[in-house]
Amino acid sequence: QDFPSASLYVVATPIGNLGDITLRALHVLNLVDGIACEDKRHSLLLLKHYGISKPMMAIHEHNEAGAAKKLIDRLKAGERWAYLSDAGTPGISDPGARLVSEVQMSGYRTIPIPGASALTSILSIAGGVLLAAHGQFQFFGFLPSPKNEMEEALRLMIESSVPTVFYESPHRLTKTLTRLSELMGNDRRLIIGRELSKKFESLFSLRPNEIPAWLENPNHLKGEFV
Repeated sequence: QDFPSASLYVVATPIGNLGDITLRALHVLNLVDGIACEDKRHSLLLLKHYGISKPMMAIHEHNEAGAAKKLIDRLKAGERWAYLSDAGTPGISDPGARLVSEVQMSGYRTIPIPGASALTSILSIAGGVLLAAHGQFQFFGFLPSPKNEMEEALRLMIESSVPTVFYESPHRLTKTLTRLSELMGNDRRLIIGRELSKKFESLFSLRPNEIPAWLENPNHLKGEFV
């Protein structure tokens, strides 16, 4: 593959297990002139593990628009830059989409370097759920916080003819799953991926009437969920 200059490389990184970095991602990270990332401290752990040292720039949801202009100036100089979110694929419920948009509107290339994603990881073991939907699904990312918007999101996923994938944080998990158990018919199924690719990875397949008992186990409520 060619690795053109004056380009932004959008690099997927592991969602837990550092072994999930791809060989092409490592090649790109060694090749680029600099690395922009959501959190320097977090990305440094990955880069140091693989012996990579590059100039770094923090670009996150709070400074994405302004910082994008600084990075575009580097592309104007003919440099190659990579962008990393904290884990997984940038732009998938992570910062990166605004940066990519700004770079594209400025006339520079954005090149995806695919890899780990909680979204594709959970779908890969969905089995019969995806078979029944002929491979189709919808993705909601993190559900909205306002109660009325949350209720609307839950209604849309329950009424949908295809499976819905969404992320949830530990502190909202009980509230969200309890409400789902109240609204879903018992012919439906919920697949929960917890701490995917990490040491305490666990997967659960539940009917709605099994959700309350599942929530009673405090060990089920720690970690990251899809």
